Amino acid sequence: MQRVPFNLLDDAFHNIERRHEPWSIHFELAFAGRIDATRLGESLRYALSRHPVARARIERYHSGSVRYWWEIPESPDQIPLTVVTASSDADVARARDSLVSLQVPTTVSPAFLMYLVKTPAGDRMMINLSHVIADGMSTFRILSSAIRHYAGVADPVPAFDPLGVRDLKALAGTKSLPELGRRLKLLFEHLATSARSPARLAPRHETEDGGDRAGYGCLLLTLDADETRTLMARRVKPATVNDLVLAGMLVATAHWNEQRGRKAGRVTSMMPMNLRPAEWWFEVVGNYSSYVSINLPAKEQHDLAAATAFVSEQTQRLKEAGASGILIDVLDVPKLLPAMLKSRLRDITPTLGRNLVDTTWVTNLGRLADLPPMGEAGPVTDIAFSPPAPEPMGITIGVASLADRMYLTLRYRKSVLDAPAAAAFGELLKQTLLA
Repeated sequence: MQRVPFNLLDDAFHNIERRHEPWSIHFELAFAGRIDATRLGESLRYALSRHPVARARIERYHSGSVRYWWEIPESPDQIPLTVVTASSDADVARARDSLVSLQVPTTVSPAFLMYLVKTPAGDRMMINLSHVIADGMSTFRILSSAIRHYAGVADPVPAFDPLGVRDLKALAGTKSLPELGRRLKLLFEHLATSARSPARLAPRHETEDGGDRAGYGCLLLTLDADETRTLMARRVKPATVNDLVLAGMLVATAHWNEQRGRKAGRVTSMMPMNLRPAEWWFEVVGNYSSYVSINLPAKEQHDLAAATAFVSEQTQRLKEAGASGILIDVLDVPKLLPAMLKSRLRDITPTLGRNLVDTTWVTNLGRLADLPPMGEAGPVTDIAFSPPAPEPMGITIGVASLADRMYLTLRYRKSVLDAPAAAAFGELLKQTLLA
């Protein structure tokens, strides 16, 4: 059995995750045909053999421990695959909501749960992976290995040892005094801006009975080929597609609040930045996504074009300054605290850190690699992907593109929105992006 320490992001996510709001990555692939559950289980076992960190489980620790460690067994403790039968779209949605609302145990290998959902229209693979162990890119990489094995095609991985590239300080930490100066300047600017809490999504429940307000819900939106082209045509360089979608989410949030009588205020979003170098940008399972905050003041919220330009200016500046490493530098400070004190972050973060928690979270995986047809199940027909929605966020969005379509998945807290209200927000978002 191998043993590796948590990296700085593993450590942070483990310390702030709480049972009622799990930090997990949801990914979903739909097929028109049928998937054999036994073969899928074998393919998952193969995928786990290809990616050591995907097999990791947390080593037992005590209150005085100053480091957390992953144990990596030669084989997983289990293949966490459950077959679910769904006769309607409502059944599928209930299965999805149930899965993403579960806290995935990290004490058992592997640290993910999967449903194979059988529907009249075909089968769906749903995975809920603990963000304590890996990020969104990793989740897709694990699924890619399983699908390639099921399809009987090669699944190449980098020649280097994936356990030898886990030092985030080496990848993104400060390397010089001038770089430290630039990063400190950005950090102090962010802290000054965060003196006042950003706007929060106005809650809305359309149903009178209230329904079940525990856990998460998901809303899947698809931009077809024509809608995707329309969206792309709205981009004005140097803005990226990510800038455009991020601005659209912030503008839609501001308009949602305005329509419900909320006073205008700045809206903000967490934005992940991949720390992997270009040579293995889509490879290596683990946590390699740092985060920065994007701010949109009230005066920039009324027009998508202006908002996109404002967001683009920020993202360019952050990239040029190496801002993705700021979080890594900050997280390096408390790493030697004992586990007993680190665990207190679960309690103090919602109170002391409320001003630093963004309004929303926008994660864009970009254009995903094509996957082979999965035997008689055929090719992937739809995808869904969503990041966590921790308190006090009300809603977050995951974005990914495959072929000529763009897929947007909203994850919302049921205490903030019910399904009809989430659908109304989704329609507002599409109008904001496409109108």
